[in-house]
Amino acid sequence: MFGTGGWRMFRIRGVQWFSIQTKLISLVVLFLFLPFLAFGFLWYEISTDSIERNAIEYNKQMVAQVNDRLEAYFSDLEKTTYPFVVHPLIQEYIDYDHPIDIEARNELLENLPNLFFGRDDVFGFSILSEANIIVKAVNGRASYGPAETAALRAIYKEEAAAPGPRYKILGVGEVSGAHRNVQVLRIVRKFTNPFTYRSIGMLIIDLQLDRIAGIAETLNVGPQRYVWVADSGGIVVHHPDPSQLGKPIEPGYADIFPAEAGEGVFFKTLRGERTLVVFKRSEKTGWMMVSEVPMRVLIGDLIHLRNYTLWAGTALVLFVIVAISAFAFSLTRSLRHLQHLMKRAENGDLLVRAPTGRRDEIGGLNRSFNRMVEEIRRLIEVVHAARIREKEMEIKQREARMRALQSQINPHFLYNTLEVINSYAIVEGIMPISKMATALADVFRYSIGNPSERVALKDELAHVRTYFEILKERYPHLSVDDAVPEEDVADVAAVRLIVQPIVENSFKHGYEKHKLRIGYIGFRGERTPEYFILRIIDRGGGMPAGQMEEYNRYFSLPESAIENEERIGLWNVHQRIRLAFGAPYGLLIESSGPDGTVIQVKLPYSRTD
Repeated sequence: MFGTGGWRMFRIRGVQWFSIQTKLISLVVLFLFLPFLAFGFLWYEISTDSIERNAIEYNKQMVAQVNDRLEAYFSDLEKTTYPFVVHPLIQEYIDYDHPIDIEARNELLENLPNLFFGRDDVFGFSILSEANIIVKAVNGRASYGPAETAALRAIYKEEAAAPGPRYKILGVGEVSGAHRNVQVLRIVRKFTNPFTYRSIGMLIIDLQLDRIAGIAETLNVGPQRYVWVADSGGIVVHHPDPSQLGKPIEPGYADIFPAEAGEGVFFKTLRGERTLVVFKRSEKTGWMMVSEVPMRVLIGDLIHLRNYTLWAGTALVLFVIVAISAFAFSLTRSLRHLQHLMKRAENGDLLVRAPTGRRDEIGGLNRSFNRMVEEIRRLIEVVHAARIREKEMEIKQREARMRALQSQINPHFLYNTLEVINSYAIVEGIMPISKMATALADVFRYSIGNPSERVALKDELAHVRTYFEILKERYPHLSVDDAVPEEDVADVAAVRLIVQPIVENSFKHGYEKHKLRIGYIGFRGERTPEYFILRIIDRGGGMPAGQMEEYNRYFSLPESAIENEERIGLWNVHQRIRLAFGAPYGLLIESSGPDGTVIQVKLPYSRTD
């Protein structure tokens, strides 16, 4: 059995296999480089998280400010349109049930004050009723042809009957400009009858999108940050990319943005890089304000700092490793030289001398080595002969002591004594004693033979049966299940005393260790073409799976592989079989658990030549 001391020896020996140079470099890597790398990574993660939180809060505030400015802009525009509602000329124009001629329309325009004077954000406006439509361009920047007039009339028909607020932002439209068609934002202001609350007219204002862009870009968000705006219908009204104007929001956004007023944050891969997206839907207008900031912009400097730190730290660690390696090389070179001198001294060359020029610990060690070698030479010259005589006397004394012990334990003396005990037991009629004395004599006679002597397995099993006759007197509950006929093992070779130690091991570790009553021991035989298998079975507490696997692993190793390790009974039996017959013969723990243990003994067949 291998205790914890054996494993501790393995671990310490594993560390001792490394050189001092390797140990020093390993210490630098373990206690300098790896902690530096771990702390750098932790610092980077915490800093990135803090920057992300700050960026989210900043962009939330920025989007909220854009939303507030747009709401204020549209509220101011709503107030600007109020004079149209109460202007008497417009009321008269709207109440007129028949189409008016061009002169009347021009007269109305001349008498109508320019309420949008000074507002460069207005392209033009239109006043519509059931019978008439009047269109006026502001500052001559837009013209309304038949196509635009038809589109305005269609808007009137659709919005006049539609329920909803009087003031409404329709979305993006198109007007013919001076040189090209211009996209505008259309806003509707309904005129209702105060008695019937029915829509009797409508004011449509066309705003240039540049004002929306100007509000969205009032905050300095940087060249690589994007702020774009979509109306309540999901149409983009401002975007840094002009090709996106008037187009619906991409499906990837539409699935995330809420239908009602609210705000949120998410990360999305845009243009090939991870981007922070902050959005807010206006409660008043239903418009969506969106800010996109690439994470590279947020943490770019941090990444550069991290890379510089890693490079600097790596260079520092490499410098330390090189310095320690140079020191370790100088140290180990002196130690290897001293080791070489010690090896020569071990081989008998006591004239070696280590250099003594150094004043550090290595120099002191060399001087101590020189004194030690000189002292060894002196002791050898002075007391060598006396020690040899002493050893000879000790050997002679031990031989005499051994002969005395052998004379005391004379086999014939023991046989005669057991025969006397047997005779007295027969005379007194105590047959158990007679039986035990006879069995003990047979066991002793078989045991004093050479342990390495090869015997037949049937003789070994006969010896174990005699051994059980003695044990049954001590363990009355012992049940031996011997199912191995003699004819099956007549041609099987074995080594003396290999089964009895396995049985004793079962009693000790299978039953007594688990505080179980010694009970069942069974034997089974199996003939295979290569070898004979004898199975020894107990019903004790067994051993852990790891321990069983460890025993089997050691059974497969040569004896030199576990030198200086604690020997166990099973190992001695296995090794004796291997020495007698070689591989693949020996022991194998087939199974072990709470229900018992099964041990295989593989033995060869006797040769008949």
